[in-house]
Amino acid sequence: MKRYDRRRRGVFIPPLLLFLLVLTAAAAAGGFLLRDGAAGKSDMLSAIPAPGGDRPGQQAVTASGIPCTLTRLGEEAVYTGDLLLVNNQILYHFPEEQELVSIYDGKTGSYYVRDTEVYLAPAALEALNQMLDDFRAQGGSKTVNVVAGYRTEAFQQHLFDQSVERNGQAHAEEFVARPGGSEHHTGLVVDFSIFYEDGTSAEYQGMGEYAWINTHCQDYGWVVRYEKDKQSLTGIGDEPWHFRYVGIPHAAVMAEKGLCLEEYTDYLKEFPFDGQHLAVDCGGEQYEIWYCAGTAAYLPDSGEYTVSGNNVDGIVVTCKVG
Repeated sequence: MKRYDRRRRGVFIPPLLLFLLVLTAAAAAGGFLLRDGAAGKSDMLSAIPAPGGDRPGQQAVTASGIPCTLTRLGEEAVYTGDLLLVNNQILYHFPEEQELVSIYDGKTGSYYVRDTEVYLAPAALEALNQMLDDFRAQGGSKTVNVVAGYRTEAFQQHLFDQSVERNGQAHAEEFVARPGGSEHHTGLVVDFSIFYEDGTSAEYQGMGEYAWINTHCQDYGWVVRYEKDKQSLTGIGDEPWHFRYVGIPHAAVMAEKGLCLEEYTDYLKEFPFDGQHLAVDCGGEQYEIWYCAGTAAYLPDSGEYTVSGNNVDGIVVTCKVG
């Protein structure tokens, strides 16, 4: 056992007590808080984790008062959730099981759907119903038709091959994702067209009365995924009919800052758990968001929160705080 020489050190203070005294003094001096001057909020870790490194079970409290515990999640956590980045370079990891619902069975009367075999994740369907109900309530016509939702890998291959045959390789590569590279695999995407009462249809461009949808979709957790000025990042040409569900706070930030999902995935990495957190105030709700690299994440001990992988290298925790 290691001994301490009291004669040379004067008054003896046990190491653990000394450690706690230092922490108390530093906290009193504001050493563990970073305050957002504009918003007046504390967005940094306020409690130093217990000694021993980052180990599962380790606890900490955010400056906004959220008690959290470091939790080791399975590798599949990186590839599950509403914030998955999927493109021709970052392919979708197909799970053994995927929760999907028929849009036809769960839709409201505010819009059409192609047939009974168009599927979507439950949370995305709920947000879709709310958005298109409000579109109708503010004067929109019942002409929006959901023509695409979830797609299997085999069906995406069929679409790509069909586009090559009809329009050429270059056109297919610009407007049709390769199998595994399509967001439709996630069950978080819908494509719109226009369907009229007389049985005719038209391409959805997000203009005229439909501009309301493209302008307000972020209020319901949706974003227009592919825009012309982001093609160099997304690899897909302008598609005003392609909507991606990411959740309300994330859609709000993406819309405010003009970020596509490729950019937003990198942006979230600026908010690690042990640094400044992303504070979002939208729709009368407040959220605190942080990023954790790998599969170990600090999760709130209670309250309403979601966890999503980014399909690249880490996990995003979104906690409702007000």
